[in-house]
Amino acid sequence: MEEELDHIEEGKEEWVKLIDRVYPPFEKELETAEEKMEKVQIKDEPAGFDCDVCGHPMVIKLGRYGKFYACSNFPECRNTKPIVKEIGVTCPKCEQGQVIERKSKKNRTFYGCDRYPDCDFISNNKPIGRDCPKCSHYLVEKKKKAANK
Repeated sequence: MEEELDHIEEGKEEWVKLIDRVYPPFEKELETAEEKMEKVQIKDEPAGFDCDVCGHPMVIKLGRYGKFYACSNFPECRNTKPIVKEIGVTCPKCEQGQVIERKSKKNRTFYGCDRYPDCDFISNNKPIGRDCPKCSHYLVEKKKKAANK
């Protein structure tokens, strides 16, 4: 096949004739593969807590943007929650919430307070939960080293 494609590149053979010759057997193989292929079903995993709205158990579902929590009583209850990753650091701005890892629309990681919109703390670098000994500002992790932000 590769040699035949090289012949097309060199102008020794027409690509339409090659495709007419190669595609019909390939199409039959493709249809056979589709018929024999197993259909995979993704089952919901129990989340371990109940829905705030209706009290039914929450489950972990897989959507087009990744995993999330959803009520098992769907479609009657449409309650959903994102799965957040806590980093174990108290918010340096409000000192009440926890800093969590988030994703931007462009799929970049940033860190923000879980009390948003009440607290608008955000950082592109991961806070480490200690203050700078010189200026008392929070420290962040940069290239696996602590740095003053």
